[in-house]
Amino acid sequence: MPHHEKPADIIDRDAQWHDLVEIWNRHAPDLIFGVGRRRAGKSWVLTRFSQSVGGIYYQATNRTETEQLAALSRIIGTHFEDAALLRGVALPDWESLFQYLTDRAAGAPLLLVLDEFPYLAAAAPALPSIIQAAWDHHWPGTRLKLVLSGSHITAMQRLEHADQPLHGRRTGRLVFPPFTHEYTGDFVPAYSARDQLIASSIFGGLPGHLALLDPQQGLAANVMRQMLTPSGRLFDEAQHMLDAFLGDADIHYSIIQAIANGERTWSRITSRLGKRSGSISRPMRWLEEMQVVARMVPITEASPQRSKRTLYRITDPYVAFWHRFVAPLIATGELSVGAPEQLWHERIAPRLDDYMGAPFEDICRSWTGRTARLPFRPSRVGAWWDANSQNELDVVAMGLDGDILVGECKWGRVDDADLDLLRMRATRLVADLPPDQPVRRVHYALFSGTGIWSSGVAAAITAGDVLGFSSADLTVR
Repeated sequence: MPHHEKPADIIDRDAQWHDLVEIWNRHAPDLIFGVGRRRAGKSWVLTRFSQSVGGIYYQATNRTETEQLAALSRIIGTHFEDAALLRGVALPDWESLFQYLTDRAAGAPLLLVLDEFPYLAAAAPALPSIIQAAWDHHWPGTRLKLVLSGSHITAMQRLEHADQPLHGRRTGRLVFPPFTHEYTGDFVPAYSARDQLIASSIFGGLPGHLALLDPQQGLAANVMRQMLTPSGRLFDEAQHMLDAFLGDADIHYSIIQAIANGERTWSRITSRLGKRSGSISRPMRWLEEMQVVARMVPITEASPQRSKRTLYRITDPYVAFWHRFVAPLIATGELSVGAPEQLWHERIAPRLDDYMGAPFEDICRSWTGRTARLPFRPSRVGAWWDANSQNELDVVAMGLDGDILVGECKWGRVDDADLDLLRMRATRLVADLPPDQPVRRVHYALFSGTGIWSSGVAAAITAGDVLGFSSADLTVR
């Protein structure tokens, strides 16, 4: 592959591929940490890049240290055509394995990817210290490129803590976030803009989930096949998504279920669970670190960590949708006896517009932070609500020179009353800003999932007094 160009079948991930190429071309050793949730496409990208440069890729599993060492030895044997390793004579220990690679590389660049590294470190607790010793004493002057990747985000972050052997050794970091909603169209190009937003709000942004969509089938058929049929890949994945990381995740799943069903404040979550505040602090913090739950505060807060206006949301739309719709059907046994078509038309479709309110707000905020169609470049994007949650702004974008954009998101039609309410709430927002944050100009934006405006709103958009964005605008990259 000339110049190690990214394969055409890898959607997006241009930044990660570019970083890998730069790492490969450096005349120095590298220790890279790769982080991203399961199904985010880490392994897909790392495998393909390893193939393009003739590297060595190994995905660890939940097996013993001896089994892992033997499996990696065979892969290394295949790479170097080493007859002894191919016959199953494993390298005796990790020190020998890294010394073998150092000797065989002989000064040439060599990529070694240890994917799902937390599994490997759990089986061989001394491994980070062994890597540290090799990095400090054997790899200076080499071009060995070691990538440690994992979906256990907290375990990967822990590798960099001050008390850990690899602290301060990392030379680079690869982050694999979920796709933004605009990429859903790459998987279902025939869908309308509105259906693309619904698909994004149901299946989420993980490439491994979006790849399950059959572009020849409609939205309802894909949901029925993947989530409302016991053989579907996403039928119960949300129910077991934490099992690989935690021995007992009951409280974590209960927190997710509570938030997915509308309990967004700390007091409402603890009340629903029947738990004292202190008993859910650590599980909630873990869910935040694993990027399953996000903590939100009004954009005006000067001390976000101490804010008393905190709200919580589920970051993955698939998880939110599953807990909102599929979990109750499993709990009542309806999924065992009801036809998928009946469940979709009677239990999901009539409530879908109501569900779309929250994910549509997330989509609008995300798009606002990236689009070039605003009258200024935002430095921050978020939401705002007052102390009593009586007044709320779905989208707030703030610029460095005193420009503010306030937005209202309506999955359906936008009426004159929505614009009047937006203007009133904007004055409340400005009053809530700290004195040292002057406002030069307030811009107004209305987002509609249907693109249907009342005559008054349409006139304001035409006159340039208000910005109007529809699903068609939001799905264009």
